[in-house]
Amino acid sequence: MRTVKVKVLARSDKDADYICRLLAQGKGIFLCDAVLEADAVVFEGDLLTKAEKKALEALVEFGSCKKAAEKISKTPSTLKKQIHSAKKKLDAKTNIQAVLIAYRLGLLKSRLDEKERS
Repeated sequence: MRTVKVKVLARSDKDADYICRLLAQGKGIFLCDAVLEADAVVFEGDLLTKAEKKALEALVEFGSCKKAAEKISKTPSTLKKQIHSAKKKLDAKTNIQAVLIAYRLGLLKSRLDEKERS
């Protein structure tokens, strides 16, 4: 039987622990610690708040926290807190990892997706 590496992402540790316990009952499921090493990721659909998504999108669009905060009318401190919160929920170590994981999970929309719809 093939083993599937699964990473669970949830808003709270309690929710993640519960989902992990359910998954651990299945055969062939190995719970892993790294999102980027997982074969599958189980996550809550509303894992990130609108503010966290907007902060990550602004970071991608403007390149730095300072520029992004200025462009979306937030303080750099607020933007950094929202990015930090998103990184924690996504189990990312860096801002780039957070953006990559969010795109990979479909939590952020690509500019290319928006252009194709137009």
